[in-house]
Amino acid sequence: MGHSAAPRLDRALTALGVDHDVKVYPGAGHGFINNPDPADATPLLMFLAKISGTRYHEASAQDARRRIAAFFGTHLRK
Repeated sequence: MGHSAAPRLDRALTALGVDHDVKVYPGAGHGFINNPDPADATPLLMFLAKISGTRYHEASAQDARRRIAAFFGTHLRK
């Protein structure tokens, strides 16, 4: 999510009373949580990743996965 979109999303969800957890990870770009197997990379996927700036960012991905699991654990456990 772009840095300018995150605050807008946070404000909108807050205004609607929707539980949420929005965080921007400095240094992490689009697709930072994805770490595909290089064997699965087609030339088209490699090209799209390059032009979109998509790349894995390990520290951010680990934190995001933890936060996602905690959020789902809170809101889907019933």
